[in-house]
Amino acid sequence: MPEALPLQPGDPLRLGSFEITGRLGVGEQGAVFLGRDPAGGHVAVKVLHVRLSGEPVARSRFTGAFSSARKISGFCTAAIRAADVDGDRPYVVSEWVDGPSLQQLVDEEGPRGGAVVERVAVGMAVALAAVHRAGALHHSLKPGNVLLGRDGPRMSDFGIARALEAVNVAFTGHITEDPSYKAPEQLSGMGIGPAADVFAWASTLVFAATGKPPFGQGSPHEVMQRIVYDQADLSAVPDALRDVLASALAKNPAERPTAPQLLERLLGADSPLPGRIPPSMVEEGRALAAGRATQPNVPPNVPPNVPPPRPPMGAPARPMAEGVPPAAPLMPPRPPGPAHGAPSPPLPLLGKLSRTRRPRREPAPEPEPLAADLDPAAFEATTTFGAVGHDATATFDPVGPDPTATFDAVGPDPTATFDAVGLHDHPNISENLIPGLGHGRDGGERRSSPLSSVGRMRRPSNHVLGVALSLFIGVGVGVAIIALVLWPQLKDDNGPPPDSTNASNNRPVTTIPASFAGTWKGNLVNTNRNVSFPAEVTFEAGGTTARAVYPREGCSGTLTLTRGTESALKMNLAVGKPCTSGVVEITRQPDGTLQYTWSRPGTSLGYGGRLSRG
Repeated sequence: MPEALPLQPGDPLRLGSFEITGRLGVGEQGAVFLGRDPAGGHVAVKVLHVRLSGEPVARSRFTGAFSSARKISGFCTAAIRAADVDGDRPYVVSEWVDGPSLQQLVDEEGPRGGAVVERVAVGMAVALAAVHRAGALHHSLKPGNVLLGRDGPRMSDFGIARALEAVNVAFTGHITEDPSYKAPEQLSGMGIGPAADVFAWASTLVFAATGKPPFGQGSPHEVMQRIVYDQADLSAVPDALRDVLASALAKNPAERPTAPQLLERLLGADSPLPGRIPPSMVEEGRALAAGRATQPNVPPNVPPNVPPPRPPMGAPARPMAEGVPPAAPLMPPRPPGPAHGAPSPPLPLLGKLSRTRRPRREPAPEPEPLAADLDPAAFEATTTFGAVGHDATATFDPVGPDPTATFDAVGPDPTATFDAVGLHDHPNISENLIPGLGHGRDGGERRSSPLSSVGRMRRPSNHVLGVALSLFIGVGVGVAIIALVLWPQLKDDNGPPPDSTNASNNRPVTTIPASFAGTWKGNLVNTNRNVSFPAEVTFEAGGTTARAVYPREGCSGTLTLTRGTESALKMNLAVGKPCTSGVVEITRQPDGTLQYTWSRPGTSLGYGGRLSRG
């Protein structure tokens, strides 16, 4: 019987056809419970913190992003058995692995020996190759997601982080989880792809061999700085893995090997590992590396296949997975052994979407801006998984109510080879699609306004109107006499003069004021990732443009004045990749510095900081 804590008040007793028997723990994504399927077998049930029951568009995005993960079974993974995000308690059911996580085992017993680390390395590389082959990504691989079962290591929770990110609930501000196993491009705020999983794979193995994260411990900010700029100490890892881990920890995602390339190096003819790894794992790894892997049998008790749910009316078709080309159809499975059941086709995520109520007059959903648009502290990834975006020109209201103001929204062009998350299938990002804002028509019952109620009241007589009008005029004349004649005599002549400074600072300008002239330098902070990076801005008095330079990213752009006063300027930033165009507001501060704030209309993305004249 698997060990589990007793259920607490408020914990579910049953979810779908799965009985909940105990509590296993709580993570950032949700609470994990031990469950029992109708056949009496154990399963792991993760109840997600997010609520999607009233959000049909969000459910559709979650389903689309999670569907690829449901196709994976075997290959050193804890297969997904079921999922439902239609109810008040969205949950994901996966295969139960009877064993501790790598995190738990190392915390309790210390670093693992070379043989264990080597087997975990090959097993997790097999799992990654299978996940990526199916068009899915993990996005949150770490020691806590590596389960050490009796038959070998298993990867869990693949696809959940990506699905949550697709509905903008995985990262809703600063990083709240441990960043120790994140890739540099994740910390810089750009979209992540298969290369980020490879970086996390190597980081997890360093932890297994040393008992410590590869970039040390400390505050999240300190760890993130080391991940971006420092090299990991690999002296304690097994010799057979050192070179592979070093290449997998490359700062540039384009320089990291893919998961199949990891397997080629780990299981090649010159490697000593095949003789120390179970033959079945070696066979799977070599088949995946060569692109000829067969689909293992799916776990038992999987419901029969049904057609996938249709997206809301008018929704654009979504690709199987962002940034990863569709995998080739898997070959027929190997003849099943006595412990395997008959293979079944992959399942759609939701079986209840057909019963959901269609929202009234809701416009077609479009993907929300992803992390690739966060800030210039993100360098362009060039993995071998192909381009996923396209040039986009967006119409925004960057500085005020002028509906004609436009600027180019920088996105991947068709020749770029971005990693798996980027601007995709949304050529136009409109302010009408800002998450959480209505569209001016909810399709609900019309409500009477106060003015319409007044219109239904009985009309007063002309006599009453005349009396009221006379009283109003008399009161108005009296107030005017007091204001114009008596007030100047009554007010204190010794009082301070009116503040002319504020009036001067608020005077509109059409060119850059002299107070902004010169070069200003400082560090800006990505508010979504809490990562800092240098910036330099040069203004010329009397001009209408300024130059912005981001030294670390090696890109520069032009700031064009759209509206401003003597103390604050609003400008459009046009900048090339890997940086991102947007709207910049620059405000003079009492201490003589400038507050520089970048944003992208229609999103919560942004960065900013103080610049000093330099």
